Amino acid sequence: MVPKMKAYHRTFHAAEILREGFRDTTGTYLTDREFTGVWVSDRPLNIDPGGDGDVILILDIPDEIFVEYEWVEEGKLYREALVPAAILNSFPSPRIAEG
Repeated sequence: MVPKMKAYHRTFHAAEILREGFRDTTGTYLTDREFTGVWVSDRPLNIDPGGDGDVILILDIPDEIFVEYEWVEEGKLYREALVPAAILNSFPSPRIAEG
């Protein structure tokens, strides 16, 4: 069995994601080149550390996928990854976090 982890995605577009799947976004993310994907984290993020939205979605993805797309930053208290939407959409639909 492949080890899985919970990945969290904060969004204003939960209904659309649940209906149609994730969509990639592109940005420079404080770098000098463009990157494309969907931001997920190893814990639900508040708006302060980078979360944006009023709903948190939870996905179960293989650890290895998260690690492959992880953005490692020293001193950060959480882990995050920029995973292509097509990969996230290949797993069972996310669910809305309670509370």
